[in-house]
Amino acid sequence: MADSAGDLVIESYKLTKIYQNRQIALNDATLKLEPGSVLGLLGHNGAGKTTLLRLVLGLHRPTAGWVKVFGQTMGPNSAGLRRRIGYIPTNPQFPRGMTPISYLDYIARLFGLPGEVRKTRLATLIRAVDLLGCSGDRIDGFSNGMIARLAVATSLINEPDLLIWDEPTLGLDPEARRSMLELIKTLAREKTLIVASHNLSDIDEVCNHAAVLSRGHLIFFGSLQDLKGRMRRNHYELDLEGDQKALGKALQAIKSLPEVKSVAMRHRRMDLRLLEESNNSAALADNKVTLISVRTVGQQTEQAFLDLVEKEEARGFARVYQNTEAA
Repeated sequence: MADSAGDLVIESYKLTKIYQNRQIALNDATLKLEPGSVLGLLGHNGAGKTTLLRLVLGLHRPTAGWVKVFGQTMGPNSAGLRRRIGYIPTNPQFPRGMTPISYLDYIARLFGLPGEVRKTRLATLIRAVDLLGCSGDRIDGFSNGMIARLAVATSLINEPDLLIWDEPTLGLDPEARRSMLELIKTLAREKTLIVASHNLSDIDEVCNHAAVLSRGHLIFFGSLQDLKGRMRRNHYELDLEGDQKALGKALQAIKSLPEVKSVAMRHRRMDLRLLEESNNSAALADNKVTLISVRTVGQQTEQAFLDLVEKEEARGFARVYQNTEAA
């Protein structure tokens, strides 16, 4: 069934999953994912990332709320919807005695692909993931990188419209990780992707949207640019111009400000860390020092993610404290 260009690939409303009537793994997650999005799913261990993915795949039933994929409600019996999704779990496992050719052929048969289609597609995929030279070798001798490439080929065998990859670069060496990121960029030109990852530089490089989970709560959903815009900016590098005496006086003046956590000068570059966001250019101007350029320091997506989680956890503590006070 073809979808119109405006249709949402995924839509969830108050999606909630409680395990054994006590562990809230996901709480009230509402999101909308448009075609062509590359969504980075972020969160610490236990934040609810895999639970959210399993609900989207229909591998779990929601305790409350719902999730639609391609406009249809997803559930355990939605085999037709799952045929349009390519999934890579964390640490994918394969039958050790099989070869890439025998395994991919087996998966293609499960999807009901006829013989001629299977042969062509298998050949194309094995070349695409660079496993041609070992396509007849047993999988049990494969490296992490080779296993990852086989997982990619498996997730593409049904020519899916949506790819859901859970930690695809986990355990890969730098070269294999680079290959995986380049492949994601290529696939993103024609498919919608969800990439869950602990590696925030991966998300920064390949994604255009982000969802941040913290203790089962979806605390951010939007563009990656918006996520970076929420970053608390409190670490700067400043390039300065002025004589040594003026620079020294400016350094002492800034050191004495209450919101300054630390400040250091190297040649004419100042490294400044603040307790909170602030603008202290006045201290520079008063001491006849010209500010040439200023840069925020640090990996932006990582800093924005950490700031969000920190603020959410502080709110969570406040809620618990207020509830205790009220009791």
